Amino acid sequence: MQGRGPALTTGAAIAACMLALAGACAGAKPTDLATEARSLAQAARQQFDDAYTTRIDDGRHLVYVAAVDAKTLEHAVRVLSEHMDAEQRFLFPRPLAWNVTIILPTVTDYRRLVPAETQAYGQYRPAARTLVSLSLSDVLFHEFTHALHHNDQALAGQAHAIWIAEGLATLFQRAPVRKGRLEPEVCNRLETLQQAVRDGKTSPLADLCSMDQAAFLRRREVHYLQARYVMLYLHRAGRLKEFYESYKAGYAADPSGRAALEKTLGKPAPEIDADWRAWVLAQEAPWKPTRPSRAHLGVRMAEAEQGVKVTGFVRGSAAEREARLKVGDVITALAGRATPTPQDLTQAVQACDPGQIVDVEVLRDGVPTIVSQLLGVMPP
Repeated sequence: MQGRGPALTTGAAIAACMLALAGACAGAKPTDLATEARSLAQAARQQFDDAYTTRIDDGRHLVYVAAVDAKTLEHAVRVLSEHMDAEQRFLFPRPLAWNVTIILPTVTDYRRLVPAETQAYGQYRPAARTLVSLSLSDVLFHEFTHALHHNDQALAGQAHAIWIAEGLATLFQRAPVRKGRLEPEVCNRLETLQQAVRDGKTSPLADLCSMDQAAFLRRREVHYLQARYVMLYLHRAGRLKEFYESYKAGYAADPSGRAALEKTLGKPAPEIDADWRAWVLAQEAPWKPTRPSRAHLGVRMAEAEQGVKVTGFVRGSAAEREARLKVGDVITALAGRATPTPQDLTQAVQACDPGQIVDVEVLRDGVPTIVSQLLGVMPP
């Protein structure tokens, strides 16, 4: 479903749109989600400019409001639908009790929607049941996990500990869907966590469980990683679902999650912490090349505010021959991996195979776009 409306030109107007979307949610009967979805789409059509279209997924209770082109929107809908279905099979089986609005804006509008001090490429707002994202992969999946988790908490009448909420979101953001199943992976910041473990800079597990949001965010660069890798540790042990269900069942007695963790793994928190630290140090980064040849993107690059800017092409490379990427594009992700720096982009490429066709997320003239790019072979 598509729609257009008058131009939205100011931060105040966008804020008004967010309030209108929240109001549309509040005004519709909870049992009539199809009517609610159309109210949300109508509110968006009245607020956003001609660059935006709307689409409704009644089966999943999602309303898309997007400034991206038709091909990119199709990609975003497909991958998010796959991820949602897989997450519901994996951990959150109950359907959404309301519609979630997903806004895929231009860079300019994103900066008006999201506070300037927020550095992330996406944000989920529970009160408005609205997700805003510049990313079309990992950050989008992170924030959408928050949306599914918010629904699950509300249906249970619970408000889960921040380390659990962020641990699940960061775990699932790097979890490709293969044959309908989520496969969480080691992320490209593993070495940062390993160094923190060696330096004694991670928090004791018992302390992590008991943290409120303010304490968690004071050392967010460590705590996000720590929470993610506790969840990955549970997943690799085949105990993540058991932990989550135990946590919900015992929430009234222990909302921190420590008791559920100790029950699931059969050990006190200090022993779990020691085992987890040893496990973290034994993990290997997936991008370390083990093949005789390595993948090569073939772009010249520079740091940019939102990602990695393409400044030129390596002569004879696949990127130069195919001319799908353009000088001035800002690459924000490759093959589902965020690329905030040139180093991250290099690692994302090296995690792929030569000859592989990958989805490259770029900001082109400030609008998120997907480019399918063939990877070449790294020159000797």
